Amino acid sequence: MSEQTILHELALQEAVRRQIDAIVRAANAAACLLEGSNMEKSQIRNVLSVAEERCGVAVVTNFVRYQIGRSRTGQEWQHQGFGLRVVDDLEREDWVVDRATREAVAYARDLIAQRKGEADEAELERKAREQLVRYYLGYLHRAFYFGHETNDWRELQKAAEA
Repeated sequence: MSEQTILHELALQEAVRRQIDAIVRAANAAACLLEGSNMEKSQIRNVLSVAEERCGVAVVTNFVRYQIGRSRTGQEWQHQGFGLRVVDDLEREDWVVDRATREAVAYARDLIAQRKGEADEAELERKAREQLVRYYLGYLHRAFYFGHETNDWRELQKAAEA
């Protein structure tokens, strides 16, 4: 691995890490929509598994839309607009993943420039977005697990607003 590649990877890791609090709060807020639903933990885990396959955002949101439309599981994904909220959080312009991606790319670009490197912004954006989507879904899974197991949705809502 070249020094330039290592620089890019380290800059991206640091830039993404700086966005995690916003991602966690958004995931907590989305999970709160599932209060009173019949959503099962495995259903959230399944969408996380799709994202962990290193698929693009479009593949993940396509899977969520499929879940929304399914007759057997669709009602859980439709509960209080949960599924569409997840889609918006992941792909809508100027929503959480989009904002976090732009901020991460800008930060990584600046770190790379400080080391006299050249940033491939398109590649930084692709990688940052994929990582942030996986983080969002992982934290969504954790938040839902907490709410589902403890039934303390109010605590989860407070964490979303913190």
